[in-house]
Amino acid sequence: MKKTNSTRASAGRNTPRTYQSKAMVERRARIIAATLEILEESGISGATTRNVSDRAGVALRTLYLQFENREAMIGTAIKEFFYQSIGEEGAGAGPETIEEILSRIDRLTRIIKRKRQYSRELAPVYFSSSLDTGIYAILRDIAISHVTPFLDKLVAQERNLLTPAELHYLHTLIANAEYSIIDDAMNGRLPEQKLGTFLKLGVLASIAGFIPNPPGELLETVRKLRALVG
Repeated sequence: MKKTNSTRASAGRNTPRTYQSKAMVERRARIIAATLEILEESGISGATTRNVSDRAGVALRTLYLQFENREAMIGTAIKEFFYQSIGEEGAGAGPETIEEILSRIDRLTRIIKRKRQYSRELAPVYFSSSLDTGIYAILRDIAISHVTPFLDKLVAQERNLLTPAELHYLHTLIANAEYSIIDDAMNGRLPEQKLGTFLKLGVLASIAGFIPNPPGELLETVRKLRALVG
């Protein structure tokens, strides 16, 4: 049976459009940049869709063509900023050795210090009870990225097998340690010059203190780091 004009029109309305023009790509970049600027200036509470659209110089309708809602816009901006920054610092996809973890945290530390105000605004947000679950998951995944796939390989060993619930809890310990250390250092409660050392110790001590049989290299690294912060 031949479709009527009204049927074709209805089908067209139900088909999502894809906006890939150069102009839309440029507007998306402006939205991301404006979101990051506002996050740095006034935190997540200030990053409303209206504020971002005004700062980016794009209509709200254009913003919503790119992002489903405010939380998706903020989460995307945070994620893209982090992975672009860590890539520019020369970090690979993920550390597989303790040495690579230490190197990655050195890179993270340089980013934090370079974007001091942004880090000061963002770190405590992780602990907010009202934080959107999508943004929380992005922040948590960013924290865990500093130890995977090293951690995945470690807990896959028979002597260190963890249940899914235990692994989830360990991920939480690691993320909690990272964001609390960053928050403390950015607000003068820890010496900022030792931020990298505290981050390394917080992350590796969380792993060493939780898994059943931590390898000797991990324990020795934790011992050396403790000596540096003592």
